[in-house]
Amino acid sequence: MDSLFHDLRFGLRILWRYKGTSAAVILALALGIGANSAMFSMVDAVLLHPAHYPDPASLAVVRDRDPQGVLRSTTAANYLDWRSRAQSFSDLAAMSGASFVLTGADRPEQIPGASVTANFFRVLGVPPLLGRAFLPDEDGLSNSEDASHVAVISYRMWRQSLGADPNVLGRTVTLSDVPYAVIGVMPPDFEFRTPDYDVWVPASLLRTNRDFHYLVVVGRLRAPRAQASVEMSTIAGALALSYPRTNKGWSVQVDDFREFLVNSTFRQRVILLSSALGLVLIIACANVASLLLARSAGRTQEIAVRISMGATRVRLLRQLLTESVLLALAGGVAGLALAQLLIRAAPSFLPSFAMPNAAPLELSRSVLLFTIAVSFATGILFGLAPALAATRPDIQPTLQQSGRGAAGSAPRRFFRRSLVVVEVAFAFMLLAGAGLMIRSFQKLSQLDLGFNAHNLLAWTLYLPSTKYDPAHALAFHQRALDRVKALPGVESVAVASNLPLRDASMEVPFALDIAPLQESDAPRVAYISISPEYVSTLGIPLRRGRVFTAADTAGSPPVVIVNEAFARRYSQGRELLGRRLTLSRPKLGSNNFEPPSQAEIVGVIGDVMLGRPAPQGTPILYVPHAQNVWRRYAEFAVRTKMDPAQLLSAVHRELLEIDKDQPIDREGSVEEEVSARFSEPRFQAQLMGSFAGLALLLALAGIYGINAHAVASRSREIGLRMALGATPGRVQRDLVAEGLRLTAIGIAIGLAGALAMSTVLAKVIQGVSATDPLTLFGSVVVLTAAASAACYLPARQATRIDPAEALRQ
Repeated sequence: MDSLFHDLRFGLRILWRYKGTSAAVILALALGIGANSAMFSMVDAVLLHPAHYPDPASLAVVRDRDPQGVLRSTTAANYLDWRSRAQSFSDLAAMSGASFVLTGADRPEQIPGASVTANFFRVLGVPPLLGRAFLPDEDGLSNSEDASHVAVISYRMWRQSLGADPNVLGRTVTLSDVPYAVIGVMPPDFEFRTPDYDVWVPASLLRTNRDFHYLVVVGRLRAPRAQASVEMSTIAGALALSYPRTNKGWSVQVDDFREFLVNSTFRQRVILLSSALGLVLIIACANVASLLLARSAGRTQEIAVRISMGATRVRLLRQLLTESVLLALAGGVAGLALAQLLIRAAPSFLPSFAMPNAAPLELSRSVLLFTIAVSFATGILFGLAPALAATRPDIQPTLQQSGRGAAGSAPRRFFRRSLVVVEVAFAFMLLAGAGLMIRSFQKLSQLDLGFNAHNLLAWTLYLPSTKYDPAHALAFHQRALDRVKALPGVESVAVASNLPLRDASMEVPFALDIAPLQESDAPRVAYISISPEYVSTLGIPLRRGRVFTAADTAGSPPVVIVNEAFARRYSQGRELLGRRLTLSRPKLGSNNFEPPSQAEIVGVIGDVMLGRPAPQGTPILYVPHAQNVWRRYAEFAVRTKMDPAQLLSAVHRELLEIDKDQPIDREGSVEEEVSARFSEPRFQAQLMGSFAGLALLLALAGIYGINAHAVASRSREIGLRMALGATPGRVQRDLVAEGLRLTAIGIAIGLAGALAMSTVLAKVIQGVSATDPLTLFGSVVVLTAAASAACYLPARQATRIDPAEALRQ
């Protein structure tokens, strides 16, 4: 320990002696380590600890897989069968999203929430912060189909909507015109799937429903997940035999709950960005190693003296590595301060939906340990090679010549050139990756949405079932359309069960020219009810036939419109207009379908994007809103002659005059929604681009440094060549060519690395190949041009050497 303290004190004196070099190294490491620590806080929150529940490894999500292989939620009857038969789970709970209207306060408020089985919080293992969770007999499973009118609320709702009422337990709140007694308040950090849910009420499940897939099922395992998967597959097979109409061809998949919380694309993007930032840190370390190697050339006499006085190589290595680790720890401390600033600033520059859950970004113990580990590893990484080189001097010439020429020894030159090659290779990989992500984002931003988002205002409205039956809901929607259409600046207005850009709310089984539906594996298609003005308001092109009119009412013959994706997939090359289509329509306010009925296809319209982009488009079936008001939750779209934001207050006023207890939700410009939809890939392309730019600058600094060092160490040689007749242009070309040779080797290695990582990139980019020749060629051109400039500047300086002065030196 005494020897270690001596090393530390001597190391601090050495760092102070070389203040400029030390400051440059600490600054470079602070940037690299700080950025990596901030990124690790996201990795820790999103990938390593996404589930803030006790023993998350024993949680699993159970989902249906349809005959076409698509993962779906499950039905109430399937869930109840799973719960009664599965032995690999200690318990299974279910939930479905819902929306409530909170009234009784200053103004009505739309509250997102969920209907859950009574064991939901117990399966997750999270008790309320205040009060209690649901009792076993408070949902609609034990004794009847009617659930108790009790509710558990979020901490946010308790603070913001209920004023942090200390007597909130037992307080009655009116949700969608139904009184609920508050029995519990969840902790501030509790969430399931989304941080938006503010209220949970007991579910009431229809035991015979095997058609409507709407429940998310989560279970607590008491056996290995592989065993649970085998058991659930057996149960699925038994249900297919018992209920062939609804279950034939369906299977069950058991997924790790933590992987379910984070979609695979986002996971791949976070890993890719973290790896990119790690490469930037390695490039920074290579530059620091090169800098320390150059500095060690000035200490060769000191090292030689110490060796001649009996110092062992191990002792000298320990001293030099101590100095490197001190530099790295200083950089790590500064990096922690930078990481804290980045973490605090993250909410202001991270785009919406960039984080898939509410996992907090914080300077946690894991981040601190990561920073310490990276600092030590970095100190060893950039310090080991210079230390090895410095502790192997030729003692006698060094003592006689004060170390002249040591800086230009062959091992040192080889090592510094190798560092430059590594920097160029990694910089090329980052440049190519950034180029692919930028091109992918450009392709996404140029994607044809299928409708005109300019000057389009949208909002959603939820009508409670206690006040509105189908007839009254339709009447409310029509009054809202008439009032909003009369507002100044409004061109047209429409209502639908689902607007573009949002995932399809409903999928229904159908058949063409077959009645009734008999096959269990009948295809399902996205199902949307629309008003007559929907197509014109959104600017969707009519390809064939007609759109709906005011004559398409509940009493007129059933008609449907399909989109081009539907026609491409199911027409089999024949004309669809006039053909009969059999489908099962959803019932209003019910998790069930009407008996199959027929409708005539009267039109074909263009494709619009629903949810995530689909290469061949999403098949959609449209029905007149008046013929099937299947949900009280409706979405409105208004085409305006002005900025849509200027119309919002007037829309609020008109709707409140129809019903003072009806708020609107998710209101805003559709153009802003389009921008938000692509904010995640835009931000990631920008982030990857900034990493690539930083890596390029660091690589150019390395190329410039080795060429400048070569000019400085070879000044006598250059002067002699020029004295013997070499022209400045020839000297300049030779020096530039030497630097470009290293660049070419690095680009070749980087190209191989870029091709090797193409399989990873293919998972996070769309619309462009991960081996796109144009992007790779552009990266070669950019890096070569930049490297040429970095080689030219020192080479130009070399031509200014005075041969006579160089020979005298």
